[in-house]
Amino acid sequence: MSNGSVITEEMKSMVGREIAKVVHEVDKTMLSRLAEAIDDPNPRWQEEAAPGFITAAVVSGSGEPPKVLFPLKRMVAGGGDWEFHLPIKLGDVITCTTHVADLYEREGKAGKLLFIVTETSITNQRGELAAKGRATLINY
Repeated sequence: MSNGSVITEEMKSMVGREIAKVVHEVDKTMLSRLAEAIDDPNPRWQEEAAPGFITAAVVSGSGEPPKVLFPLKRMVAGGGDWEFHLPIKLGDVITCTTHVADLYEREGKAGKLLFIVTETSITNQRGELAAKGRATLINY
């Protein structure tokens, strides 16, 4: 850590690198459980994934991100944005790939804040982009 920075050379080397990849086959159980969880009985959600499906798909099974990215004690979600390009349907096989897009820091009232920006793309079995998102995690 130079000049009091929490960002190390090893952390900088993570920018652009894939940190998680998850593959899911979209089945009836997944779709019906999400519809039940969001309390939406719309029959559409038995054949097509509700928008919240994306977040659940990315988080489930992705394991833990590299510990080198989180040198401080606490973490909080700093927000995110999603763009939806194609519906995700029953029987699709989706691949959720996440990489580190950026790292930066700020000084907060309690000390250093490390911002980890990730980008995730979700493609279907035909390689078509179904969705892409950008999220920020704050390590402090």
